[in-house]
Amino acid sequence: MLAPFFSVPVSLILMAGTTFCLIRAFKSSPWVSRTNYLIHALMSLGMLGMVWHTVQLPLLPQLLLFGAASFWFLLQAVSRQEFSLACRDRSEKIHCLYHAAMLAAMVFMLAAPHPVVAQQPTTVPVQQDGHAAHTGHSVAVSPSAALETVTLWIQPTAQVLAVLFAAAVLAWLVPLNRVQATLRHTKKASISRVSLHRHSVLERTYEAGAALAMSLMFTAAGLPN
Repeated sequence: MLAPFFSVPVSLILMAGTTFCLIRAFKSSPWVSRTNYLIHALMSLGMLGMVWHTVQLPLLPQLLLFGAASFWFLLQAVSRQEFSLACRDRSEKIHCLYHAAMLAAMVFMLAAPHPVVAQQPTTVPVQQDGHAAHTGHSVAVSPSAALETVTLWIQPTAQVLAVLFAAAVLAWLVPLNRVQATLRHTKKASISRVSLHRHSVLERTYEAGAALAMSLMFTAAGLPN
């Protein structure tokens, strides 16, 4: 899916994201936060398996897992505050909607056929009473209508998703100054502010890295072959 010179950097981003999510999962006390971080770690591992084609992971369990995970984040986004889920205020609900969309995009990436397949010809048998019978050719090459559909709608969809996740990278990185301004106005102790600031920067850096990996992988999937 990715060009060789992109595979290693994207793999490093995904491995760093997996490590960060696992550390946060073990440090988080609420079970909802633990679950959310574990889902992100599994998503990074799933993307890592797609980067390296030699790793053949079963498809159906991944589709079920990430489909259910997308619904889980959507449920958190629309749930009421009394249910004590992770997404409580407006900003957190937007983040949960974004994560639900990211996991849905992960399902699309897994389920969509690779664009290269659409260019492979299919062979159909022909009758032996024509020119082919005299030349010794018994099959004719014909493109499959189902595979042509891959090029018609999957590649444009992948290109749109690549642009959206590229915009998400900027959205995660640009407002860092707003985070710092918010932290300066908090009334907590200075040590708590430093800890919260470090967590916010790492969190947003992880989100930007995951969005960048998604954007690059959808860019590769949307390129004509």
